[in-house]
Amino acid sequence: MQNWTRLYDYIDEWHHLVYDYYSKVAVAFLTNYYNINKDQTVWDTTDLLGGAYERIGDLSGIKYDKYLLLPVYFSDEYSTSFDGQDIGQVKENMLSVTIPGSYGITPLAGDMVKFDQTFLRETDNIYPTYIVTGVDIHPNTDARFWKLKLETNQSITTDQIDAQVNDIFVFFDYDKTIHPLAEATQLAQLLSQNEELADRIGMLWDPVSGFYTI
Repeated sequence: MQNWTRLYDYIDEWHHLVYDYYSKVAVAFLTNYYNINKDQTVWDTTDLLGGAYERIGDLSGIKYDKYLLLPVYFSDEYSTSFDGQDIGQVKENMLSVTIPGSYGITPLAGDMVKFDQTFLRETDNIYPTYIVTGVDIHPNTDARFWKLKLETNQSITTDQIDAQVNDIFVFFDYDKTIHPLAEATQLAQLLSQNEELADRIGMLWDPVSGFYTI
């Protein structure tokens, strides 16, 4: 029998389109995502009801990995209510966001999310932080999406969370990959230098002769 190769591998192309391409080019909302570092976190006890004595503060042993400029997708607000508490009228926001499994992050209940508004509101970034209260997997395969249920994290600021950060990573949009902060900084500098070099080379082009002039 003669061997033959199909020009189009439909299954692999569909898989790449849905789980890789769509997960990186859809309309995104940039966030600062705080993922619990299970290796560095110190729990109070390993018994059935064990956990952290407090989530944020000097008595907490929880450590986070911070992901800067992490895109999340399909944000939808499905509940908004006001609740009268001893501290006053509190607005309870509940929403959901989706994170592609291609990021390599495993979301956990208790993670923190802050929608990044630094460039829009440098001095008056009053938007709340959110806490992950539920994680849904779809589908239950190697290539998956994580749908996160978020609730407003009352009275918790990013300064308090940053005090418990273990490592900092950056989502580098050029290659759609997460890098450590120092590595992402170097990549950004190289990208800037390449753009400057391309501009200088373009200035040497002579459209009349079709050659580069020195």
